[in-house]
Amino acid sequence: MKLYSYVIPRDYGFAPNPYFNYCTLATCKPVIRRVAHIGDWLAAYGAAASAQHGKLVYIMQISEIMSFDEYWEDVRFKSKHPIYSKGVIHMYGDNIYHHLDGEWIQEYSHHSKEDGSINYINLNRDTKTDRVLIATEFYYFGSNAVDIPEDFADMKWKYRQHGVPDDEKKINEFIAYIRENYTVGRHGIPYSRKEGAFVHYKGE
Repeated sequence: MKLYSYVIPRDYGFAPNPYFNYCTLATCKPVIRRVAHIGDWLAAYGAAASAQHGKLVYIMQISEIMSFDEYWEDVRFKSKHPIYSKGVIHMYGDNIYHHLDGEWIQEYSHHSKEDGSINYINLNRDTKTDRVLIATEFYYFGSNAVDIPEDFADMKWKYRQHGVPDDEKKINEFIAYIRENYTVGRHGIPYSRKEGAFVHYKGE
């Protein structure tokens, strides 16, 4: 078991997407999505420019891994297709990639261009790794990101490139601490989201 730790510079409820009973990482972090395995954990901390700086934004244990096409077709994740006639959590759906006639389709989404055309910066980075990480055990804090006890300082990471703590005993103690102190699910809204505004990420 490994713990992949990183700083999350933008938190819109898109990557990760903590809605509809699953926390999913379907975009961004292509290296983590390529190397992580079922049973591994992901943890992300607030960026320096945010009020959540250094605090735990989310942590999840990978329970399933599938391809983009599998993710797109799976009935469990239809609710994660972006929909703009419903609430904001539907607008930030992360189930946006699939193939049609052998070509990548990028749905109108947080990672597409505002006019609905493909944003190739995002598409090329996201589809570099054709894997979606899925968790049923997750603790998402978002704007209510939590401080981690100093005993677990080694579990934190200060950079956008991920780190992998190598003390498995300490990792297990950290996971036990989370499980003992928090319930599975969402405990806050995404910290980057502005009321009434939908944002397209240019990928720059």
